[in-house]
Amino acid sequence: MKFNNGFDDYLNYLRQKGYTKHTINEHKRFLYGALGHAEVVADKEIKDLKLTDVGTVIEAGKRHGEFGSQRAVVTLRRFLKFLKESGVKLPFDWRDIEVPRVPDKPVEWLPENELKRLLNSFNLNTITGLRTRVLLEVLYSTGMRIGEALSLDVKDIDFQEKEVMVKGKGGQIEKVYFTKRSVDWIKRYLRKRKGNHPALFVNESGKGRVKKATCRNYLRKHTKQLGFKQHICHHLLRRTFATYLIQRGANIKEVQYLCRHKSERTTLKAYVGVDKAKAKDVHRELLDKDF
Repeated sequence: MKFNNGFDDYLNYLRQKGYTKHTINEHKRFLYGALGHAEVVADKEIKDLKLTDVGTVIEAGKRHGEFGSQRAVVTLRRFLKFLKESGVKLPFDWRDIEVPRVPDKPVEWLPENELKRLLNSFNLNTITGLRTRVLLEVLYSTGMRIGEALSLDVKDIDFQEKEVMVKGKGGQIEKVYFTKRSVDWIKRYLRKRKGNHPALFVNESGKGRVKKATCRNYLRKHTKQLGFKQHICHHLLRRTFATYLIQRGANIKEVQYLCRHKSERTTLKAYVGVDKAKAKDVHRELLDKDF
């Protein structure tokens, strides 16, 4: 059996397992883009594969960006695991393939003064300005992903308990909590917006759900005019949410639950930023003492 003959079966397996369309497309992109273009691998018989062939996969993955090599090797490991579980005899254990390390980038988040500057910068006399302010208030207070926030319907929100059930990654239904402040902003927006469309966030006419691209383009243009040094995107509010929780005393398991991550490692690595100046003060306060 040739290496690339199993790609379609693997993608069908992912669909049967209930993976999201985005995840399946990413696997497909690396199967046909990186693994499919890797020299001496794509057309090789499975039985003739060698561990040293992984080098060509790493090289082919580089064309897919900074993390391309890493993701190409992860895709290779998962594909080989699938083949083994399907009864295909492998010439080596797929677990012996080492995933290349990528230097960790510092987690970006908004310090409190910058968050306030951003939130207070919108013209609340316009429906677009008000909607953007409310959307950012919701993202910051709940830690929701932008797609989750834009998919909300008004009827789904429990205003009394300040919570809502959302469809998260993998289609899982999960509970998310609002703050009193964010609920007050939502009510203010609902009084001002046009129409009675079931969606919480609607377009200017009030006749349809606002699109992600519309919100992204407006925020990008607005923050560019304000001269922010950081790249301001909706997901930055989610990282700020997690960072503030840790800084204000929540433990990592609580933040993991509120971010709805399967692993606390994901929470720490990708979502919690470090205030270096504060870390120095904490170090002195906690350890600079005589026994």
